[in-house]
Amino acid sequence: MAVHVVQALVSMNIGGSELVATELAEFLTANGHQVTVIAADGPIGDRVRASGAQHLDWPIGKKRFSTLRLIKPLAEWFGRERPDIVHVHSRFPAWICWRALRRVDADVRPAFLTTMHGHYSVSAYSSIMARGQRTIAVSEHIRRYTLANYPSAAPEDIVTVHGGASREDFPYGHRAPPGWRKGVEVEFPELSGKRWLLLPGRVTRWKGHVDFLHLLSALAEDLPDVHGLFVGGCRVGSRYEAELQTLASKMGLSDRLTFTGDRLDIRDWMAESTLAFNLSNDPPEAFGRTVLETLCLGRPMIAWDHGGAAEIMAAMFPAGAVPPLAFDTLEARTRAFLENPPAVEKSAAFTLDESMNKHLEVYRYLMQGRQT
Repeated sequence: MAVHVVQALVSMNIGGSELVATELAEFLTANGHQVTVIAADGPIGDRVRASGAQHLDWPIGKKRFSTLRLIKPLAEWFGRERPDIVHVHSRFPAWICWRALRRVDADVRPAFLTTMHGHYSVSAYSSIMARGQRTIAVSEHIRRYTLANYPSAAPEDIVTVHGGASREDFPYGHRAPPGWRKGVEVEFPELSGKRWLLLPGRVTRWKGHVDFLHLLSALAEDLPDVHGLFVGGCRVGSRYEAELQTLASKMGLSDRLTFTGDRLDIRDWMAESTLAFNLSNDPPEAFGRTVLETLCLGRPMIAWDHGGAAEIMAAMFPAGAVPPLAFDTLEARTRAFLENPPAVEKSAAFTLDESMNKHLEVYRYLMQGRQT
């Protein structure tokens, strides 16, 4: 039975929840289902539209009073189009959709599904993400977090669906295409002839950039060919990148560190890096998409052994897991991997098809509930 699923989120910028919504749009439309994505446009909006999904460029994630005016037209759209499921991926859009759904006649009201993509602050505002008729947790770690902090949520309604990586998009043994590295070294001359240490992901405070700088500092004196990379963008208006640049300057690392900003060719940066890291610490990684993608390529990863990243490392590369905040162990493991690069075995864990089919199982469960 075909379903019409609405994916509702803040925007189509590059990030974990945005990529999940995009992958769901591509999977569902390819399998004969109907998808509407409601979000402000962004860099990966083209992927949504190319999949055949409808995209409503409505700013339901903007935290301002004027956004409340969208509740009525959204309710009218729900009543007119009668989607089967509204799947929300972030808090403010969840509230807007939930309010709109209250205005839709119960006989045709879509099912309300949420995904806990992270460690949302424990508050009445965040509680909407645990109020779905089903709530998807992106890791067992996040499921435990949800149950511990929202005891009113029924355990049977919180289901774990790990993210997944496409082995076509992140094939084992992938190398960057001819000329790619040369082009990068023209753009960033300081990278020429260096071994790259990569910290991929958004440049935001909890991702462990300061820990990475301390690691880079410890390696700098006797490993002059090692160069750090922050591949990812900062949120608009954030001053964190400037703070990191100031700290790097004080530590004497300005010529040993490169900020690339957002890149759509992240696969090639992963493939060309000697080592990649995930040092998210406060909170830990909810899932760890970049951990998974790096390991799928067969490239070594070092990560703090907690949160969702620990679940990926345990299944795919236990040798790279380091006790959280054990800096001496982190440095020692890094030095060991640089001296003797470890092999990363090919793995069938956490495939994108598995993740998408588990989402579809949740959708079908909700459809059964609507029919009874």
